[in-house]
Amino acid sequence: MAPSGSDPCEVAIPLLDLTTVLSFKSLNYVVHQSSASKTLLNNVSGSFQSGRLTAIIGPSGAGKSSLLNVLSGFKTKGVKGDILVNNEVIDRQHYRKMVSYNVQNVSLLPNITVEETLRYTADLKMSSKVPDMKKSATINGIIALLGLEKCTKTQARLLSGGERKRLSIGLDLVSDPRILFFDEPTSGLDSVSSYQVISYMKDLAKQGRCVISVIHQPSSELLELFDDVYLVTSGQCLYRGSLADLIPSLSDAGYVCPQYYNPVDFDIQPPNQSSTERHDQYVSRSQYPISRWRQFSILTRRTTLGTVRSITLTVLRITGHLGMGLLIGAIYYNIGNDGAKILSNLGFILLSILFIAFVNGMSSVLTCKHQSIPNLNLKSSSPFPPAVPLEMSVFIREYKSNSYSIVAYLFSKVVADFPMLLTSITLFHVAAYYLTGQINEPLRELTFWAMCVLSGWFAQVYGLLGGSIFPIEVSPLVLPILMLPGIIFCGFFIRYDELSLAFRWFTWVSPFRFTFEAATLGMYGFGREKLECSEIFCYLQKPAKILDMLDMVDACAAVFKLEEKVTIGKKLVRLYFINFNNWPNN
Repeated sequence: MAPSGSDPCEVAIPLLDLTTVLSFKSLNYVVHQSSASKTLLNNVSGSFQSGRLTAIIGPSGAGKSSLLNVLSGFKTKGVKGDILVNNEVIDRQHYRKMVSYNVQNVSLLPNITVEETLRYTADLKMSSKVPDMKKSATINGIIALLGLEKCTKTQARLLSGGERKRLSIGLDLVSDPRILFFDEPTSGLDSVSSYQVISYMKDLAKQGRCVISVIHQPSSELLELFDDVYLVTSGQCLYRGSLADLIPSLSDAGYVCPQYYNPVDFDIQPPNQSSTERHDQYVSRSQYPISRWRQFSILTRRTTLGTVRSITLTVLRITGHLGMGLLIGAIYYNIGNDGAKILSNLGFILLSILFIAFVNGMSSVLTCKHQSIPNLNLKSSSPFPPAVPLEMSVFIREYKSNSYSIVAYLFSKVVADFPMLLTSITLFHVAAYYLTGQINEPLRELTFWAMCVLSGWFAQVYGLLGGSIFPIEVSPLVLPILMLPGIIFCGFFIRYDELSLAFRWFTWVSPFRFTFEAATLGMYGFGREKLECSEIFCYLQKPAKILDMLDMVDACAAVFKLEEKVTIGKKLVRLYFINFNNWPNN
């Protein structure tokens, strides 16, 4: 039997003593298309009170979700009218702290448990001055309120549809908002789960919150749980008031609902009304409850935990780097110190850098743009696009709720993956470097390894940036194409002095040029002795000729000049102190 939801739960979440009245007047929402404009909301007004559960109902395309998006602050462009809280105009920064918006399909990080998800959300949304005991009490109260006691240690990917929906509601309750918006919370749920979710929403309203929900064709049993109804048709308000007065009011207006007929299924069209336009301008500002450094720390821990629990991807990544290192080492076996195979060894250096760059870059794209969420059916008025990637949708939801900044999220993604990046690249380096017979000097080995790490780190940032800009359908194709100019001008395919003046500047913006040049200088520069020769004569047996062929002599000479200046400076400082100590005392 579904819970009755008649009495509010006794939990650690404090009851809201303040009465909240959300009112709006003459709201108009117009979307401008290429050749015309479409009016989604036409001069609608109304108010919602705390302590009462309100349902926004109406036929498909009536403007229900559009009204919710405007009231929650997700849509500001093309919006005109007044939105008031307790008859006062609230600035956007303060308003966003009072409001929470639960979209139709909330994405969750799959490898994080229910308790951990609430804990990380509490760390991000609650002030750092709040003690851990109070945070734990709030989390336990949310778990008790939403009936999640049996799945606190369950990872999000293993939750049922109803449990996922209740967890998404719990994420909104962490910041203790005064106004809660829900966009079709029963979508995709069975009748029992739907009744449970609405019952929990009823409990939230009884605790003193203003709870508003868009609901599409609810059953009569679900409809009875609501206190008030706001009926929207064709972007206009047809009825607003208590559920008990809905049928009598429609009958007085000449719209008689048949007996034993669900009032929501009673389709009617409103008369045309004139609209007055009043402009409501928001200033986009954000304020976070914790510092950006603490945001970075919390996000790094959460991302690391999710990465560690992705065992399949972790094993594939490590074995892929190790396997490719063994394969490249077998192909270029023992060529590193052979003057007759210099071109092949240069190809090995470039291939190693490109392999690490492409593998880590494309994995970042797939991390940022995960698979589309199955059974996702969002309307055009939803704040998110139809094909919402997993982590991107999580980021958008948390960022718009002022949980953290973009900079903190980006750096946490890069830093959290850095240990795995070092591990996989080190395995590749050990296998490929020694199988190819490269020179066994620690400084040269460290230089080659460092260039591989820098290439992988650059590729990760590049992949995150490109994966955020381009859709999943084209980003795996566009990003490699954008990398090609940098590869062409890396110094392997054409020398710098052979380029025309119009293309020379490309070499200074190519990251592959700097990594390839540094790795090559590490192999053949800094006074390396003559190489062995497996043939009768090897023209490139001297490392200086190799660098001259690649037009890298000047770069190596500049490094030597710098070293000479540092050495001379050290000698002058030492001589000064010797003379100072030997100076006779006066």
